[in-house]
Amino acid sequence: MQETMIRRAAAPAVAFPPVAADSPLSQCRIIDLPVTQDPRGNLTFVEGNHHVPFNIQRVYYLYDVPGGAERGGHAHKRLQEFLLAISGSFDVVLSDHRHSARVHLNRSYFGVLITEMVWRSLENFSSGSVCLVLASDHYDEGDYFRDWGEYLGACQRLFGGKEGSRP
Repeated sequence: MQETMIRRAAAPAVAFPPVAADSPLSQCRIIDLPVTQDPRGNLTFVEGNHHVPFNIQRVYYLYDVPGGAERGGHAHKRLQEFLLAISGSFDVVLSDHRHSARVHLNRSYFGVLITEMVWRSLENFSSGSVCLVLASDHYDEGDYFRDWGEYLGACQRLFGGKEGSRP
C-alpha cells in the first residue's frame, strides 16, 4: 500500500478586498487542507490549533438545504468558524460593515476561516451539498448578532468608519 501526502494546487483565488488591519474581514482567509491520495480513495483531515487557528469545540453540518434558501445571516462576537463544502457547492458572503467578499466553496480540501465580528450568509447551495462547520466554542445564543442594525452599531463602536450596506 502506497500512500502519498500531497498538497493540492492552491485553493482558488478569492477577491478579498484590501482592508485595514483593524478590519474584521482582514483576518478571514482560505485554508488549503492536506490531502492523502490513495487508490482506494483520498483522505483529507483537519486538526485544531494546526490547520485551523483554534481548538475545535463544536462540529455541525448543514444539508438538505432547499433550492434558493439562504443560511447564516448573522455574526459572532467571539466565535470563529471554519466552513468546508464536504459535498456539492455553495457561496459564503462575508461582510465586516465596510467591505464584503464572496467565496465559492466546491471542494472538500479547502475552506474559509471566518473570524469574530464578520457577518456571514450562505447561499447558492447546489443539490446535495453539505456544509461542514468547525467552531471554536460551544453554542451560545448570547454570542450572536442576528440583527444587521445591531451588528452595524457594534462595528461602529468597535471599529469606527461609515456603515456599509447589507451584503
